[in-house]
Amino acid sequence: MAIRKILSRMFITLFVSAILAAVTAAQAQSDNEKLRSMAQLYGVATYALGANEQCDLLDQGEYRGLVVLRDALTPDLSRATTSEVFTSLNHASTGTTDWATGCLARSTHDTEWRRIDSARLIAHALQAAPAVMASDPGTCSTGNMGEKLPRSDWTIVAAMAARHHVNGERATFDGLKKMFAGLIDADCARTQSASLLQAGFDALWLAEDNALANGADKGPGSSLAGRYQSVVVAKAMGPWRLRRGGFNGSFPRDGINAFRLVGRGDTATAFLHLASIGAFGGPRGELLFRPKGGWTVRLGGNAAAVALSLGDGTIIPLIKLSGSGSEGLGSAHFELPKASIAALAGKADATIVHIEWQDGDGKWTPFFGLGRNPDPQKFTLGELRDALAWVIVPRPQ
Repeated sequence: MAIRKILSRMFITLFVSAILAAVTAAQAQSDNEKLRSMAQLYGVATYALGANEQCDLLDQGEYRGLVVLRDALTPDLSRATTSEVFTSLNHASTGTTDWATGCLARSTHDTEWRRIDSARLIAHALQAAPAVMASDPGTCSTGNMGEKLPRSDWTIVAAMAARHHVNGERATFDGLKKMFAGLIDADCARTQSASLLQAGFDALWLAEDNALANGADKGPGSSLAGRYQSVVVAKAMGPWRLRRGGFNGSFPRDGINAFRLVGRGDTATAFLHLASIGAFGGPRGELLFRPKGGWTVRLGGNAAAVALSLGDGTIIPLIKLSGSGSEGLGSAHFELPKASIAALAGKADATIVHIEWQDGDGKWTPFFGLGRNPDPQKFTLGELRDALAWVIVPRPQ
């Protein structure tokens, strides 16, 4: 049909007011106009997600908003177009290419920055939308974590989001907010759940978590205060902006957890959970990574020694800086020597790393992942290098 040709030639339409005018007049729209509006929103969102890989542009709530919007639009767009046309609507690669050299100067790259500003406005409107839902948002759960937040929490989120948009942008922001509220209302009526609620949830979680990390007397004052703190991030890393990878709130997960922090410097910005099987079967804690190569192990529980076991058979011991108490209830602190860090730099990306601990009898046991039937924790040096490259991308001046 004709819309496929239009969409296949369409680059991103970045005037959000034009998107709003088209999308909010839903009853008067033809199917082609509705599809074009969805494609424009999809293009703006995917462009910003791609650009964010090269420059620290989006925080947790903004990034999450664009992800859930992209995913919500995907089924209708993919059904209404050919696979070739649908692929062409995703501008993530364009964003990655445009920002490949890092953060662009506003003074010389107005077009690229207008795309980012449009995406952030859309994300903020999505965060604010639950506050103006016709139905009670407290009866509808977020799509991923199943949380239900009262309208008072969503009012806090809406106020935080609105601060970014004043004067000429406010009318567009308010119009998009109402449009998204209608979409969330429809989802909640059908399934009592809406994935689009996740944008505001993550924005609120981030604000409460960082208030704790800053040692503030109080954060925004929502029902999330203290409930979803990222213990390692808030207490060991400090305020943060964005968590890499899939979304699961502050719940622990296997693999390398990487964060873009508010502050910059050679401080821990990624970590790997270290668990032992059994409630008191051995030490638990984290292996923390610093951008310039530092590796630190902090344990709740004492261990006689800790070492890396590489896939090529190499064993690399860490230096024990302190330790006290028992294996299950004590504490210990280890560091990887600088010479060992230098040796790892020469290893291939495919090199697999396990981490093990030694008890008082000289027995070595691997640290495990999380869950009821965990596997030994492992990662490749390539995965670590990718994670650390992601956390230190430049930030706009």
